[in-house]
Amino acid sequence: MLAHDLAGAALQWLTNCPANVQKEPPVPLALIDAYMATKDWSGLEAWLIDQKWGELEFVRLAALSRAEEQQRNNVAADAHWRLAVRQAGDHLGPLTSLLSMAGGWGREKAREDLLWQIFERFPRERWTARELERLYANKGNTRGLNKLYGAVAARDGKDFMAKNNFAATALLLHTSLPRAHEWAEEIYRSHPTEPIVASTYAWSLQMQGKTKDALAALEKLKANELQSTTVALYYGLLLSADNQTESAAKYFARVDLAELLPEEKELLAAARRNLNVN
Repeated sequence: MLAHDLAGAALQWLTNCPANVQKEPPVPLALIDAYMATKDWSGLEAWLIDQKWGELEFVRLAALSRAEEQQRNNVAADAHWRLAVRQAGDHLGPLTSLLSMAGGWGREKAREDLLWQIFERFPRERWTARELERLYANKGNTRGLNKLYGAVAARDGKDFMAKNNFAATALLLHTSLPRAHEWAEEIYRSHPTEPIVASTYAWSLQMQGKTKDALAALEKLKANELQSTTVALYYGLLLSADNQTESAAKYFARVDLAELLPEEKELLAAARRNLNVN
């Protein structure tokens, strides 16, 4: 009935069922769907408020939170959401269900918090790191990425790309610089032909005032590797720092702004201003 735009009729039919039927799964879930489809938020709240759902209590609390949120009772909504998360506890299924609800309801902060909770409590669920990376990258949240890469590297010391990405974001943020420089060099020694690794190491050298050494590290790459967005950006920055302005401008033209973090965009903008002055 919901699929055929008969939400009102579905709600009326369900609420007219005997009380004992309404309590039997999956009827309560169907009732939630019907109330939400009709946007009867006060009705949903009134129906949920004095119930207990046993193993599905986290669903009741989450739905109650949604009903309160839609009525702009944000204090109660936040309190019931926290109770829902607490009720889910250390159970992966309930936590992922709440994660799906948070995403569907546009609760970005709640979704982020749940992803971290699952990441920390269930190390084998590697999809959480990918989801967090996508979330932070889409928002241009370099600090979030730095935190994530640091956590992944701490969990798996053999994940050289996580260590590289931690170093790269730390350099952009000017934070944890001793460790960033150390890891950038360590990873480059082991993976000198990886373009992203080379660009991180090169920028680490540049930040230490070693422009010539930084250029030498990148110029060991193949010509086509120098033209990918991230590598082209850093190669162009180094060329600009070395006063090779015409060559720098050519590499800046290869950069896709959509792929850059905010701090990288600032570096590019500053370098381009410098090229125009010169």
